[in-house]
Amino acid sequence: MRFKTFCTENRVLACILATFLLSAAFILVPDIDLAVTRQFYVPGVGFPLAHNGTLQELRMAGSNVPVTVAVVVIVALALKLLHPCRPCLLPPRFSLYFTMLFLLGPVVLVNGVFKTFWGRPRPVKVEEFGGSVPFIDAWSFGQSFAHRSFVSGEAATIACLLPLALFVPRPWRWRVFAMIATIIAMVSLNRVAFGAHFLSDVTIAIAMVLTLAVILRQIFYVSHADLFSDERLESELSRFGLAVQAKLRGDLDAVAGAIRDRLTLFSRGVRRLGT
Repeated sequence: MRFKTFCTENRVLACILATFLLSAAFILVPDIDLAVTRQFYVPGVGFPLAHNGTLQELRMAGSNVPVTVAVVVIVALALKLLHPCRPCLLPPRFSLYFTMLFLLGPVVLVNGVFKTFWGRPRPVKVEEFGGSVPFIDAWSFGQSFAHRSFVSGEAATIACLLPLALFVPRPWRWRVFAMIATIIAMVSLNRVAFGAHFLSDVTIAIAMVLTLAVILRQIFYVSHADLFSDERLESELSRFGLAVQAKLRGDLDAVAGAIRDRLTLFSRGVRRLGT
C-alpha cells in the first residue's frame, strides 16, 4: 500500500526510478539480451522470422498507426492556425500534449540524441549472431556509425500511443490500456525477433517515452493546468494565427508593391526606348 501511494504521489520519480532499475538489470546482467535474442536466431540462417509476411505487416502497422496519430494532432493545430477564428478540431491541450510527446520522444530524444551518440550495433551485426563486431551491453557508446541499435525508434514511437488510454471514459481505461500495451509489446518483440534490436533497446525506449509522457502530463494537466487549459490555448492559438496571417499579408503586400514598382520602372524604360 505504501509503495502504491508513493507511486501515485510521485509519478515522475517512480518512472525515472523504474527506468533506472530496468537499465541497471541489463547492464549488470547483459546475458539477458543475448539469451532472448538467441531464441530467434538460427545458426547459418540468421533470423528467419524477419522474412515472415505477417510479422512484416505487423511492423508496418506498428510504424504507420502512431505516425498517423501524430499527423492528425499536428494537422489539427495547423488548421487552427490557418483558420484562427474557428474552434480546434481536437481539444487543443490534447493536441499539444501529443505533439510535444512525439516530437520530444521519438524525434529528439531517440533519433536526435541516442541514435547520434550511442553506437551500439544491432544483433544481426554482432559476432554471436553471425556478424563481425563484438556485442556491447545497454548504455555503452560503442563505435558503430551505422545500424545503431540503442534505443529502438519504433518501440519509442508506438509507446506514445499508451497515454491515449487516459483520455477515454474511465470505465474503459484499463481495457484500452491493456489493448494498447499488448500492441506495443507485440511490435517491440517483433523487432527483437527480426534481429534489429535487443530486448533492452525496446524496453528502455518504452520506459523513456512513458517517463516523458508522465512529465508532460504533470506539466499540462497538473502543475500548469491553468496555463494550458483548453480555453486559454484556444484563445492563444487564435491570437497567434491572426498575428501570423497579418504578418504574411503585410509581407505579401510589400512584395506585390515591390513588383509593381519594378514593372512601372520597366514600362517607363520601354517607352523611353520607343521614343
